[in-house]
Amino acid sequence: MNQVNRHLIIGTAGHVDHGKTALVGTLTGIETDRLKEERERGLSIELGFAYFDLPDNSRAGIVDVPGHEKFIRNMLSGAYGMDIVLFVVDAKEGVQEQTLEHLAILDLLGISNGILVMTKSDLATPEELTDATEMTQEMLVGTSLEGIPSVSVSSITGQGIDDLKQMIVEQVNQVTNKQIQNGIPRLYIDRVFTVQGFGVVVTGTLIGGVVNRDQKMVILPQGNEVRVRGIQVHNEPANVAQAGQRTALNLSGTSANEIQRGDVLCPVAFSKATDNIDISLQVLSSFPRMIEHWGRFRAYLGTREIFCRMILLVDEAILPGDTVQVQLRLEQPILTFRGDRIILRDFSAQYTVGGGEVINPFAPKHKRFTQETISILSQWEEANDASVVTAILETSETLCIQESFLSYYLPYAQTEVNSILENLESEGKIVRWDVSGRTPLISDAKRTIALEKKLISVLEQFHEQQSIMAGQNAAQLCKDLSVDEVGFEKIIDKLTASEEIIKDGNLIRLASHEIQFSEEETTAKDTLEKLFFNAGINTPGLHDLKTELSEYNPELVESTFYALLNIGHFIKIADNYFIHAKVFDQTVEILREYLINNGTISVGEFRELGQTSRKYAVPFLEYCDTQNITVRDGNVRRLSSRQN
Repeated sequence: MNQVNRHLIIGTAGHVDHGKTALVGTLTGIETDRLKEERERGLSIELGFAYFDLPDNSRAGIVDVPGHEKFIRNMLSGAYGMDIVLFVVDAKEGVQEQTLEHLAILDLLGISNGILVMTKSDLATPEELTDATEMTQEMLVGTSLEGIPSVSVSSITGQGIDDLKQMIVEQVNQVTNKQIQNGIPRLYIDRVFTVQGFGVVVTGTLIGGVVNRDQKMVILPQGNEVRVRGIQVHNEPANVAQAGQRTALNLSGTSANEIQRGDVLCPVAFSKATDNIDISLQVLSSFPRMIEHWGRFRAYLGTREIFCRMILLVDEAILPGDTVQVQLRLEQPILTFRGDRIILRDFSAQYTVGGGEVINPFAPKHKRFTQETISILSQWEEANDASVVTAILETSETLCIQESFLSYYLPYAQTEVNSILENLESEGKIVRWDVSGRTPLISDAKRTIALEKKLISVLEQFHEQQSIMAGQNAAQLCKDLSVDEVGFEKIIDKLTASEEIIKDGNLIRLASHEIQFSEEETTAKDTLEKLFFNAGINTPGLHDLKTELSEYNPELVESTFYALLNIGHFIKIADNYFIHAKVFDQTVEILREYLINNGTISVGEFRELGQTSRKYAVPFLEYCDTQNITVRDGNVRRLSSRQN
């Protein structure tokens, strides 16, 4: 497998004083202990960084982690993003306490590419070296590092260093191309400082995707938007940083005191944080006590440490060695994606509790101990990519979600996400909505079809009960369907395009619907039409109608009146001013002939022409203006050019 993405991180792990830092120095010629205190005490406190030159002239980043138990948080920061681990054990001392804890953390993070490096081999007898190597390999059985190759070295004499370098090259060629698949760039910050003349610089291991110079990004959890002014990769200037590289970014738009280790830099489009996540938790057998509901813990993701409460959903308590689905209620929001690995330590930071994989980054609050909750958790844990999409759409509060939101569950390159969606669409499982340049929307096909059928059914019932009405009010129809406004709009657009319904203003009706009058309504209809036709343009208002037609039920008068308006027999000229459509046509024809002969007409002249008063003349002429029949010119009107 020669054609792989060689942008990767090599890390160290192991007990304090087992020679990790000296090993990195021998391999690279770089001293990774930067702090004065580290050099004076011979003890790594902070993360150390170097790089390893590969035979093809590319470079792999090296992260040297502290081995002392007091600095497990720093070790966790360095372990996140490792592709290959140099698991270091002193050939004379053998496995120690932190060796075991580091191994447990690597196993929980799923790191499987590595080399067992037996250091200080010059100080051990051949028998001690053989025994220590065999015992360590036995310890690796059942973990993600089971079966990794081993080599004995001495950073003093140089023994075995060339063999180790060759093993590293072989391990590099075995690393899968996962960085390309993970298309969402995230930089979990492990250092922040100011460089005179340049400003704020942050460093970290880039996870997923690429970061370009001048790209706009967001720092979470603060939400500050920044611009990447400059990029360095392994101390060399670059225009782009790629997944798997140790990266330094020069940022504008912020200051060093606004950023701290644990913050994450991400694209603006993918900066939605969460404080409630479901995880599949594996508790270490070495954890000394059982876990109870609402326990407070420290969670580690990337370089971030955050306090959280654990919600037990399946059992009253969790025993050491158990694997179970739980919910974490985070005390601060974080950026996380499905499949991210999280490590948990107890509140006092004495013990590593275990670790988990995020199965739902935006989890709802579940009812504890119900079969429904157990089923949902199991479904989420076992779901493949396609099942994840349908699960999100089936449980979403809204009918439609933005396609971009899926990236929190499918953190891959966009081409891969599109392929998944295209397959689901071709199988008839999802509906993709075109929104003209905005972020595309997506909905579950079954849920969408069910709502379409319900809308048709609701309209059928409405027309049956209100046959005189032209259609149902859109807002009321949306409420009856119990659907969000965006989803409702999409369904209306779809059914309108297929000519199953008609939307007229704020009224919606079936395309097949025709207003039908009952016998009593027909009588009222004829009376109203006669009244309005005889009134000409001097018609009564709706309130006056109910008085003039007192022999009819007022509600019947109103509903019949609006039915005539909706079917076009009446025309609304202005508020509370309606005339019969035939009267309007006749009056417009008279007005048109007058203008052809005279050129202009004033309000007073129209009053005489229409045998009306100013009360009716002014709104009638203004309505004619809006219909492009006439054009106002000062105090007179002319015939519109469209009427010539």
